Amino acid sequence: MTEAFLYFIWQFQYFQKNDLKTSAGQAIKVLQTGRLNADSGADFQDSRLFIDGIEWFGSVEIHVKASDWHLHQHQSDAAYNNVILHVVWQNDAPIARPDGTVLPVLELQNITDPAVWKRYDALLQTPETIPCGAQFGSVDELVRVSMLDKTLTQRLERKAEVARQFFEQNQNDWEETAYQLLAYNFGFKINADPFLQLARAVPLKILQKHRDNLPQVEALLYGAAGLLAEPTDDYSRLLAREYKVLAAKYSLQNKQMQALQWKFLRLRPANFPTVRLAQFAQLVAQQASLFSVFINIEKTADMLKRLQLTQSDYWQKHYVFGKETTAKVPAVGRASAENILINTVVPLLVIYGQVRDQRDYLEKALEIVESLPAERNHITDNWEKLGVKIKTAYDSQGVIEWFNEFCSRKRCLACGVGIALVRKQT
Repeated sequence: MTEAFLYFIWQFQYFQKNDLKTSAGQAIKVLQTGRLNADSGADFQDSRLFIDGIEWFGSVEIHVKASDWHLHQHQSDAAYNNVILHVVWQNDAPIARPDGTVLPVLELQNITDPAVWKRYDALLQTPETIPCGAQFGSVDELVRVSMLDKTLTQRLERKAEVARQFFEQNQNDWEETAYQLLAYNFGFKINADPFLQLARAVPLKILQKHRDNLPQVEALLYGAAGLLAEPTDDYSRLLAREYKVLAAKYSLQNKQMQALQWKFLRLRPANFPTVRLAQFAQLVAQQASLFSVFINIEKTADMLKRLQLTQSDYWQKHYVFGKETTAKVPAVGRASAENILINTVVPLLVIYGQVRDQRDYLEKALEIVESLPAERNHITDNWEKLGVKIKTAYDSQGVIEWFNEFCSRKRCLACGVGIALVRKQT
């Protein structure tokens, strides 16, 4: 038995409601179950009940066992003083309010259809990657499509929340926000945190002063990244000299990172942070305003071309300092450009639209996602086996969120499909 299941039972009233009574024999009539609370405090807020003929407004707390009230220390938390009903699976102990009166209890184990728990438990116990996989096709298509829309929206909001945090940390500076978000995503997960630390150590306004001198932009970035401590060839020695002067000018010495913070292991050479830094430096140097470029995007294809840039001459022949390659080092590929578009430009459009209260920007973000091809990986493959048509990034982003936030965490009762299967009559 789980509390998540009991939330579901209470929220949808899946128990025998005829002659409903508390464990003490008081008649109960549920007028309003309340809203599920995701924050601290009782589980359901703004509930409305008739208990023994008296109307009550307040909260409902839910536990597997009544004694969990003390286990969770609710008796010491004033946030639980307005609980009007204790809903439990097993009423194993009386619970008193601060004034000494006994809290009314609704015990569910004898008034709940065992088949409902059996259907839910089957989802929890299945070894399948997607718990409902064997039954997925039996759920109404409208429910499945609605869930995909929900997960895509949730994914966009989650990505936008990262952008919002950057925005607030930068005192509402859109340029720095765009720059830091771009840097974070140029790290492509494995080096995302070092890239962000670097962007915060070397603000965009400093790099913009040297836009017309790409070696100086590279010197600032590689130097602050801690990658010029031991120069190995003429170019790295040049950058090291430039950085020494610029670091003193902008007081960067105390912000310098260490080379060991950057991860190279198991990365293809084209994804080495040294190469990504060169591409990042080129992009920053080419744009007078990254924010304006991102926010005023007209055509997805044009933005992809802009992002598929070629790094400086040196980094077309080197993956790391001092070791020249025989084959040309590739530029930013289309897949990487699409990744940056989805993870940088789209969230920026969403948060900008929210701050400005202009829905046009949210619609533009959705248009971008719908215009990009679907991502292909083991997650999307599993969904396609269930008959889900994945044609665009809208679809792939949605099913990735669906799997990561619901299926892999067995949050079936927060999923429209899971709810439909558990509620299904036998």
